[in-house]
Amino acid sequence: MLRYPILLLDYDGTLAETRPAILRSLEEAFTDIGRTPPPRSYLKERLGKGDALQGFYQSIVDEGASMDEAQRYVAAYRQRYAQADEEETYLYDGAREVLQILQGRGYRMIAVSNKHGPTLRHSLARFQLEPFFEASIGAEEGLPRKPEKEVFTQRLAHMLPGWGAEQCLMVGDTTADIGFAQTLGMDVCWASYGHGVAEVCREMKPTYQFDSLWELPNLLSETES
Repeated sequence: MLRYPILLLDYDGTLAETRPAILRSLEEAFTDIGRTPPPRSYLKERLGKGDALQGFYQSIVDEGASMDEAQRYVAAYRQRYAQADEEETYLYDGAREVLQILQGRGYRMIAVSNKHGPTLRHSLARFQLEPFFEASIGAEEGLPRKPEKEVFTQRLAHMLPGWGAEQCLMVGDTTADIGFAQTLGMDVCWASYGHGVAEVCREMKPTYQFDSLWELPNLLSETES
């Protein structure tokens, strides 16, 4: 019997190494709107909190930027990211094989990401990962995003009639993933190889930890009865 019949899998930093493309695009977008990019160390710190485009958008607004300028930043980032993603993003070793193993063992899988929804769907299709997922939940304007519990209660629960958070396992790499699961009383498996700040993630005491994707099937086997 599967302890966690439903796996909620993050994308960035869990299935794919997207950090070079994201950092490059964030920097280029600041330049495109006539602002000096923040230090890369700052960008990495924000990224390590699961805070990508939406967080930077908000930071621009908080610093007194006009709404028009902030919107231009978002548009510039998305335009830049399309090219950077094609050139620099790659799947972590074993990503497709591990998903195939888990699907074969009867796990239901849903991609739950803070990546822009259309970009997430494009990425899954590009890497031929779509067949492994029942659905994908990405960032959409006006809708909750991790770590808000409403991602589950408002956006996911209707897809899982009869199933509760306790029957799901969140698999992700940042504090956004860990915090999301913990607000719901959901167990969480932390991908230590991803984008999260290790010290901060460990302090949150995730239920499980794995250091490469290849470890995930065996970790889940130990929870099965």
